[in-house]
Amino acid sequence: MRPPAAAVLWACAACALLQLRPVVHAAQTFRGGTDAVEVDVLVTRGGRPVASLTVDDFELRDSGVIQRIDAIAVEHVPVTAMLVLDVSESVDGQPLEHLRSAVDAAAGALSASDRLALLTFSHHVTMAAQPTTDLERVRSAVRAVKAGGATALYDGAFAALAMRERVKGRAVMLVFSDGDDTASWLDPRDVIAAAQRSDVVVYGVTLAQRAERENLNAVMQNRREQEWFLQEPALYGRQFLGVLATESGGAVLVAERSDSLRDTFVRVISEFKSRYVLTYTPTGVAPGGWHALDVRLKRVRADVTARRGYLRGAK
Repeated sequence: MRPPAAAVLWACAACALLQLRPVVHAAQTFRGGTDAVEVDVLVTRGGRPVASLTVDDFELRDSGVIQRIDAIAVEHVPVTAMLVLDVSESVDGQPLEHLRSAVDAAAGALSASDRLALLTFSHHVTMAAQPTTDLERVRSAVRAVKAGGATALYDGAFAALAMRERVKGRAVMLVFSDGDDTASWLDPRDVIAAAQRSDVVVYGVTLAQRAERENLNAVMQNRREQEWFLQEPALYGRQFLGVLATESGGAVLVAERSDSLRDTFVRVISEFKSRYVLTYTPTGVAPGGWHALDVRLKRVRADVTARRGYLRGAK
């Protein structure tokens, strides 16, 4: 049990997090009226990105209504990668060294105009490095990180989503954790709702031994269990990263060993940079509420990954 003073401090911290409601950049906000909506879409075949697609190759439905796609791009404009890392006691020692190496590799996969941010969490959340083009600053910040304490996964993810308001352009959030949440004050369903209001694409990265890896992949992709998580998060806590990724159009990657995190982090950055951005102005749909999205290919056979939908606030 935490001492009373510490409990008060934690309660204040939780309230502060709740006040940091994610507000995306004006061009990206999901509101009513004539605002355009941008949807990041990953198209792969055999696990590899498919290039050179055009507007005519896609069909996009908003709330069941076919929309006219105004623009399509594989963005080469600067992006912001937000690394959200579990530095609880379980990653102390060699895993932490491998995490530092993975951050270094992620920085190396970015261009000079891209931004990188570092947020760490154990039983508390720390903004180790604000979004910056000075990648060496982030490398220095991660070298100073110490591991210890419990795991406030939900609080860490929420704080990173709140950081979106300070980021222009496209953003990807990589959340690494090697275990379940044991210390958060926030309800994970509030974090999922925040992701639904944001345009951030979330990738989850976790660890599992070879014998567990295939089973964990299946668990993370089990849509029924994801729905159960939203009803009973205490019973299906392991689904959090899967739900967060699914709702935002990302994915969960399971690394077998901590020394493979370096390649996994690079894969996330490279995959995000290969995604298409579809822009459309919602027509024939309600101004507010939940908007289900369905993105398909017309003539090309490949796998399509995009966010399930978004919450839109009426003006």
